[in-house]
Amino acid sequence: MSHVAASTARSRVRQNAGCNAPHSGECGYSKRCGFTLIEVLLTIAILAIVAAAIIPQLSSDLPERLDAAAQVVVADLEYARSLAVTNNTTYRITFDCDQELYYLQHAGTNNLLDVLPHSPFRQNDDPPDRQTTDLTGLPIPEPHVRLAAVVRIAGIPQPITTIDFASLGGTVSQTESVIWLGCGSDENQRYISIRVNPVTGVADVGALVTELPGGVTEAVGP
Repeated sequence: MSHVAASTARSRVRQNAGCNAPHSGECGYSKRCGFTLIEVLLTIAILAIVAAAIIPQLSSDLPERLDAAAQVVVADLEYARSLAVTNNTTYRITFDCDQELYYLQHAGTNNLLDVLPHSPFRQNDDPPDRQTTDLTGLPIPEPHVRLAAVVRIAGIPQPITTIDFASLGGTVSQTESVIWLGCGSDENQRYISIRVNPVTGVADVGALVTELPGGVTEAVGP
């Protein structure tokens, strides 16, 4: 599952600028046609269905749990990025490490875009302008995956609470953002990173490690 999810979630989603010649190789001023927002939503929906079927079958292996959760986070980051490119505006993901969740909102100046597109992944109590992902609600057996830390790499890692995607797909910040997920405890504790490139906005999952790097402190949960 992780290979399929990684391939889907890491796709470079470009704005479809009125392509009327699917076989001509031309799309407006670009030679490559991008995906429409509907295609992106359908792809993410399929990814979620596959994840819902596979995740409950995971064993007690921490790497599999962390990788599955990381793919969910990458898909949400790519969704925010695709919305920013498609709508030519800014979308923000706000992280709450204490509550083990994050949520998507429009952060641009056009108030008409504040209401997010309909999504099957929205929580029942989410308002129209917010889409929340609660890591404790993922169908992963105990111990659940934690939102350990979110930092920006600018010399010394600096804790942050938001990542904003701009209209060209990159982040508003000019430095790399890193999301750390954790699972387990004591000698069985493991962490995995999700790095967001500031230029492209593309997120990549890092290797599994046994401890957080220097300068990164795990948030204390509820």
